[in-house]
Amino acid sequence: MSDNTTDMDAIDLSALLSSRVCHDLINPVGAISSGLSMIDDPSSDEAMKEMADELVRDGTKKALALLSYARLAYGAAGGHGAEIKLEDVQEVLAALYDTTKANLDWQMPNEMLPKNQAKILLVLAHAAAEAVPRGGDVVIKPTGTGFLLEVTGKRTFLNDEFISALDGDYTDMKPKFTPAYIIGQLARQSNGLVSAMREDEQIVFKAEFAG
Repeated sequence: MSDNTTDMDAIDLSALLSSRVCHDLINPVGAISSGLSMIDDPSSDEAMKEMADELVRDGTKKALALLSYARLAYGAAGGHGAEIKLEDVQEVLAALYDTTKANLDWQMPNEMLPKNQAKILLVLAHAAAEAVPRGGDVVIKPTGTGFLLEVTGKRTFLNDEFISALDGDYTDMKPKFTPAYIIGQLARQSNGLVSAMREDEQIVFKAEFAG
């Protein structure tokens, strides 16, 4: 748990989160740019144009998935105090996972979820996909008072800085872990708790909320 007695400055936090979003988008947008340059190059042959077309398609697909994810996970969708359909969360995550090596096993019910809890679920699901960079399975299922994400794969990875950010420690925090810091704050504001731990070869993300 963090020794900080105050929350992170809002301007610093927004700057770090902006850096995270830009970092996520730079590769797919760069792929689109490279593909368009190859298409416009008069020296490109048919093989190069096919490669360029693939770059543009893949880059566009990933950029759209990340933008839809960021809008729901970080944005103000629905307004203050809104609830979000879990079908919308599933749709966003399905598109996101389609650009990763992780397999999504969605076992959540079709119901409404308080917006802050939906944001927590979205961020944990993204982190779960990143925890299996070489491929694996992510099971998302409800518990009595929240939800659980079980991650298994060939080489699972859980960064200690992610756990520290969840706990509210923003000392020298990198942009990559800003979402973890934010959902940790959201959970505490909702009288809840969010955690991440390794159990043998499995990584478990868990969110519990007071009834």
